[in-house]
Amino acid sequence: MNFSIETIESKDFPAVRGIIADSYKNDEPNTDGDEVDMIDRLRSYDQYNSDFEVVAKDHDHKVLGHSLMVPVRLRSQKRSLKIASIVEISVLQDCQNQGIGHALVKELETRAQLAGYPAVAAIDNTDFFYENNYVASENFNIYSTLPVDLGANLIKPLFDGSLFNRSGKIYYPEEFFGGRV
Repeated sequence: MNFSIETIESKDFPAVRGIIADSYKNDEPNTDGDEVDMIDRLRSYDQYNSDFEVVAKDHDHKVLGHSLMVPVRLRSQKRSLKIASIVEISVLQDCQNQGIGHALVKELETRAQLAGYPAVAAIDNTDFFYENNYVASENFNIYSTLPVDLGANLIKPLFDGSLFNRSGKIYYPEEFFGGRV
């Protein structure tokens, strides 16, 4: 399948809402039912960067997939480090397993690296991010402030040694939570 990865435009928002709703409708292991509204809230986050929200489009400019990454804080008692976190990735059901999700992640990693972020985090209960060379963040003594399984809290250093002597907890922006309990 031929597709391109592009920075999102406001005209893509309705299609993205549909893709997210479609992608999570089967109660996959990574859903809490708030994904569509979370994206809207994160777009109002003061550190939201539209360059960190990308879509995959076919040759007719139909949106096939979407992903969003936001800055988060890795904090310990002594240090704080800004890293990026991929907080949402969705691909239309009939377009899955064709490389779109992997291309979206690779594009966001490249953009994070170019922006100087040392690592990208993700929370996922499937093998998808492991297939993209993410590892359990506990390998770096990094944990999530979210109530997730240790194996679902993932991270990928973007530079050699970028997480050396860095440990702590990842803190997500308030907009991430919304109505979640």
